[in-house]
Amino acid sequence: MMRRRHKKSRRGCLECKKRHIKCDETRPRCINCTTVERNCQYSTPGHQSPSETSGSPAPLSQPPSVPASASVMVPASASDHTVPALTPTATPTLGVHPFPYAGDMNGKVDIVHMQLFYHYLTNHAIIYPFVDYDGGLKRIIIEVALREPFLLHSILAMASRHLSMTGSSNSAYYHDLAIELQTHALSLFNSFDVEYFAQSIERRVPVFLFSAILGFHALCDMLACRDDTFPSNLARLTGYFRLHRGILAVMDGHWEDLRKTELKILFEKIVPRWYEISDDGGSDCDDIRLRIQTSPNLDDEQRKAFSNVLKYLQWVFDAKPNYRSRAHLLCSFAVMIPRPFVDAVEAAKPEALAVLAYFYVALHFCRDVWLIGNSGQFLLTSVASHLSQLDPEWSAWLEKPCQMLRDLLPHDSTTTSNANVVSTVAMGQDVAISRPSEADAGRVAAIHIAAMDRNPLLHAQFPTPESLQGLHRFLEAETLDEIRDPASGVLVSRDGPAGAVTGFVKWTSPAHPQDVKLEKGDIVHLEGCCRRFLDEYASLAEEAKERSVGDKPCYRLSFVCTDPKYQGRGIGTLLTRKVLEMAEVDNLAVYLESTDAAVSIYERLGFRTIDSFEMRIPSRGADRGIVLYKEKCMVWYPSGQR
Repeated sequence: MMRRRHKKSRRGCLECKKRHIKCDETRPRCINCTTVERNCQYSTPGHQSPSETSGSPAPLSQPPSVPASASVMVPASASDHTVPALTPTATPTLGVHPFPYAGDMNGKVDIVHMQLFYHYLTNHAIIYPFVDYDGGLKRIIIEVALREPFLLHSILAMASRHLSMTGSSNSAYYHDLAIELQTHALSLFNSFDVEYFAQSIERRVPVFLFSAILGFHALCDMLACRDDTFPSNLARLTGYFRLHRGILAVMDGHWEDLRKTELKILFEKIVPRWYEISDDGGSDCDDIRLRIQTSPNLDDEQRKAFSNVLKYLQWVFDAKPNYRSRAHLLCSFAVMIPRPFVDAVEAAKPEALAVLAYFYVALHFCRDVWLIGNSGQFLLTSVASHLSQLDPEWSAWLEKPCQMLRDLLPHDSTTTSNANVVSTVAMGQDVAISRPSEADAGRVAAIHIAAMDRNPLLHAQFPTPESLQGLHRFLEAETLDEIRDPASGVLVSRDGPAGAVTGFVKWTSPAHPQDVKLEKGDIVHLEGCCRRFLDEYASLAEEAKERSVGDKPCYRLSFVCTDPKYQGRGIGTLLTRKVLEMAEVDNLAVYLESTDAAVSIYERLGFRTIDSFEMRIPSRGADRGIVLYKEKCMVWYPSGQR
């Protein structure tokens, strides 16, 4: 895995040096020590930290000392990825090429900050879907941000995060920059004593705006991570819930006072005009509301909390007049939900997870918002799969949210092909995954050739019916050897515990070292095969793997094939997840090569494209022309390596 460039910290605090971690050098207490409430000491008391020499305007009446109680929770994405400052060598331009940059604003404000600020100014309503019909709220945010650097850093971070997710060629760079700016914003915020904000309601205004943007940033980070098992997805979600709820603790008891500040535009104009909220809304949540009231596993406090959550979700489903109204309500969801519900979600209580499924449908209602996309569909599939494994009875709890999603999918061309993934898993279809038996070898070989039939490379390598028949015999014998070897990496899916094989996955790893790459070994001696294309592909694939992961131990996903009669039901996804679960336990990356047609599927599982290769092969048509065949190299990292 490539690492970002790093500049050694030589003036860090003693605690960070002792623990061999990077210090951001914020004085009098660095963010690492502030977050975990350690005693922060520096060996160079006369040296000013970068934040003390920043060209950013200082907060009004900033207190000279910082007690330990001033710390707030820091999102994992911010605390785990601190980006060091880099020395600028050229004038940067947005959206062209990555450029060196002193991104933590430890020096004077530079052209990159100005570009991010301009991007926020001109895209405010898109970046942060706080419906603002006349720009009044945007003006307030900008005016307050120019007085309070922690808020300024936060909006710059959001601008950078937006650029990282909306087609910029420098997406990785802007992602890292967003983390850095948000981390510095939290560092500045932590430098205040909470009592400073309690001195007047006006001083709580920037806190309110900062907490809202920070929560939005945390939601963005949570939705962007789709590469873990269900427990990891759930832990990330509850972490977001607690962060967004916790940061607003300083506003407790002062909401009505905010109406007397410049934020009155929010309460008196924006909300009444854009949010038509009524407790007598639609019936989308009626089914689960009745199930919650009659569930014997919930106490009265939980029933009340869950009912309130469903009321808020119904507001999202009913929101008018457009998707931004829904998006704002959804982004405020974490603030409104009661603590008993968050506790139940964190404990993975099935009833709470079923309610959560409606939250994921609400996310899909807001799929046009740049940070949401198809995350709702992905997360609903994840929770539905988990519940169906617990007990088939939970499938009935998910019939309504799955139906709501299916009703939306036909009108969404980007997700129609995945409609069955959610419905099949959510409805608890009996897909069994296990080691194959020797009797399954022929079936696995047949599925391999049928599933790969649309791949032009297969027909370039085996151009005649006779060569394909020879390939079938070869694959059957090879699969039989793999089945007999308990150390081989092969699993099959069945249509029910005793049903027919519907798909298979093959892989290699340190624990499964056999070579299952099709183009290697005795296959090149099969009669009728085109050895040239076998050898060329094998060479290109190995060179790409060497560039991508080198000699580092990893899993290599060789084949994921589903019988065409069973495709579109999420079987390939389930098989791949089984391998990812093993790799997570071993703390190893997973590498694969994929055609363009399957890239989006692997991306939803958390894989990232890091390289590619291509070769010229004959087309399948009668003209036998030459086409360019291309595969992308993708890597998935376990949570311990991210």
